[in-house]
Amino acid sequence: MKKHIFIIDDDPISTIILKKNLELIAVFKGIETFNNGKDAFNFLEKEYQKEDKYIIFLDLNMPEMNGWEFLDKVKHVISSHNTTIYVLTSSINKADMEKTTQFSLIEKYISKPIDKKILIEIKEKYKL
Repeated sequence: MKKHIFIIDDDPISTIILKKNLELIAVFKGIETFNNGKDAFNFLEKEYQKEDKYIIFLDLNMPEMNGWEFLDKVKHVISSHNTTIYVLTSSINKADMEKTTQFSLIEKYISKPIDKKILIEIKEKYKL
């Protein structure tokens, strides 16, 4: 089983920081980055494999296709059996936090910047 980590975020600084932190805790180097939900969705629509494992860090506020639009579309392509999404956002909107409970793919709502302890927990949980 191949493991994939996706960072879907339009903020290049946030993406660089998350990617560096993942590398610092010795997560494998196969980290894909996308600037918006549309690009990530198009990739998954073509390349998604049911036998692989996917961990996705998803921002909510992005151009072209925001996190909510991505979730609405991608739920028809991927499965919660092999895909876990962490909403990683600067939004502190309570409605956003509550809305995440409507998506079985979402494991957790995390405010930016992500704490290294959480990344270590994710690494251990999924044996990355």
